[in-house]
Amino acid sequence: MSTPVADRLAQEAQTILEKRIADNQLNLPPPPAVVMKAMALLREPNPSPKDTASLIERDATVAARVLRAANLVQGNSEKARSLPQAMTRLGAERLRAALVEASAHRLFESRDQRIVDATRGLWEHALGVAMLSRDVAALCGVAETEAAYLGGLLHDIGKPVVAWLLLEAEKSVVGTRTNVWIDPEVWIEVVNRVHRPIGVALSTKWGFPESITSAIQDCNEYNGSDRLSVPNCVRFANALTKREGLYVGKFDASDMDAMVMIGRSLLGIDDNVLSRLSGGLAERVRMLMG
Repeated sequence: MSTPVADRLAQEAQTILEKRIADNQLNLPPPPAVVMKAMALLREPNPSPKDTASLIERDATVAARVLRAANLVQGNSEKARSLPQAMTRLGAERLRAALVEASAHRLFESRDQRIVDATRGLWEHALGVAMLSRDVAALCGVAETEAAYLGGLLHDIGKPVVAWLLLEAEKSVVGTRTNVWIDPEVWIEVVNRVHRPIGVALSTKWGFPESITSAIQDCNEYNGSDRLSVPNCVRFANALTKREGLYVGKFDASDMDAMVMIGRSLLGIDDNVLSRLSGGLAERVRMLMG
C-alpha cells in the first residue's frame, strides 16, 4: 500500500538517480577490468581463445563464474577442468552472458549486511528469470537465446541501484546512530516503485540492445503483435519465477497466475513444458550462485 513517506522517497530517489545517470555521476562499482578487456576481444572478427582465457584467468572470481556456467550446460556430465575447455563448451554468446553476469553481480553486493540480505533475494530472482528466459526462448524457437538470458538477468537491474541510493541517504541522515530512518516495508516499496525507470535509463546509457531495454521497461504487459520475442520470453519467465517463490516483496498471486496463463497462450507452452521449466528452479538457481 502506498504511503506519503514512500511517495516522497520514490519521487526524490527517481529524480536524483536519473540526473546522476544523465550526468555520468552515478558512482556504481565498475565492471572488472578483465571483463571489459575480454568483451572487447570477443567483439573482434576472430577472437583468440588463448588471449581471452589469459585475460579471464587474471580475475579468480570471474574465472570461477565462467567455469561454473560451463559446468551447468545441460548434456555435459564431465566437469570442465580448464578455462579453454569451459569457453569451448559455452561458445561465444554464452561466454559473453557469463561475463555480463559477473559484472552485474557486483551491483548486488554491499558492505552493509541489511543490503546483502535483501539483494541476495533480488539476485536469486534475476538468475531465475534469466535461466527461464533462455529456456523459454530455446523451446519457442526464438533465435536470440542469449539476449533472452541477459534480458532476464538485467530486467531488475535498477533495484540494487535504488537500494544503494537509499543506503547512501540513510548514512547521511542517521550517521553513526543506531536508529533506523526508514521502515523495511517502505524501503522495499520504494525500490519496487522506482527501479523500472532507473533500469531503463541505465540500459539506454550503457547501450544495451533495444530488446533488453524493452524487457526492463515493462515486465507486466505482453506484446501481442510480436509473440515470439525476447521481451515476451522475459515477461513470462518473470511471472513464473515469482510464482515459484523466488522474489523479494509482495505481489498479487492471481495477477501472476494470469500472466503465466497469457504467456503460455502467446508462446505456445503446454503443461508438460511448463512443468519442465518450473521444476527444481530454486535448486538450479542456488547451484548457479554457488
